[in-house]
Amino acid sequence: KKDKVFAIRASGFSMNKANVGGESVEPGDFVIVDSENKNPQNGEYVLSIIDGVANIKKINIDKERQQIVLLSESTKDYAPIYIHASASDCYHIGGRIMQVINKRK
Repeated sequence: KKDKVFAIRASGFSMNKANVGGESVEPGDFVIVDSENKNPQNGEYVLSIIDGVANIKKINIDKERQQIVLLSESTKDYAPIYIHASASDCYHIGGRIMQVINKRK
């Protein structure tokens, strides 16, 4: 049981090849977010907030370059999003993705 868990509805195809507990993230699916887990490990899926806009992405923390790389896993070609450490005022992690509730089932 968690107190700070919420759901967000996905839109777009940027994560339709992701593997979150065996599920991809398709438009209209609900994604369950653990908002208490704001320190994800490389390769985990997160809800990132960039300038107030939510994104569901796979995170790669590049300590050598002092940046976070947010990756799409999609059948379409989406460029990675690079967040440098100096941009921390416009970026934060909303939480780690726990589960996908697939709308097709």
